[in-house]
Amino acid sequence: MPYRKTVKTEAKKAEMRARLIQAGRDAFATQGYEAATLQQIVRQAGTSIGNCYFYFPDKEALLEAVAQEIREEIAHAVDVALASVTDTNLRLALGIAVALRSILQNPDVARITLAVPSARAATVAYFTERSERRFGELAVPEPAGAPLLVAHAWQGAIFFIAEAALAGRFVEDAATVTRFLVGWNLQALGLPKTEIRRLLEQVEAWESTEE
Repeated sequence: MPYRKTVKTEAKKAEMRARLIQAGRDAFATQGYEAATLQQIVRQAGTSIGNCYFYFPDKEALLEAVAQEIREEIAHAVDVALASVTDTNLRLALGIAVALRSILQNPDVARITLAVPSARAATVAYFTERSERRFGELAVPEPAGAPLLVAHAWQGAIFFIAEAALAGRFVEDAATVTRFLVGWNLQALGLPKTEIRRLLEQVEAWESTEE
């Protein structure tokens, strides 16, 4: 007799998957990806290794699910902040500020998205695709290069700065790092200095409301 899916069984599966992702997220954030073990994770989730393998074939697959959840949370924070913003240049500036703030305020969680090469590549690809869509909104002269090249350059700057900040390589505080990155990327897009100054003032005003 073939296995029949029901609303109840699908809900139980979704709940268990969510518990495994949360347990993995906690373990990866507090112990790091390498040190965390599946035994610890399944114990916290209240299940077994065998049942875990039904959802995730290995620890890296669980990491990818956790990283995807974090990526979506950061993207949601950006979308909420930009929901009422119609100024296209300000949307670009605030998009950087909100994303970087989300990363720097939750460093242990943010590191999960960069824990292994596959997770880092997926994270860069996810946000690069979002950036490529946003470049259609630009109210500036079209940057040199195809949109995908511009999106990769844009995200490359963001990720290198974020990784260095997470590693504690800067003496500057998060607000200073954020303002620098926003200004740098806007300058790369060819905006005039007066416009960049205006946008940085707007970003600072937004930051003051978030403190």
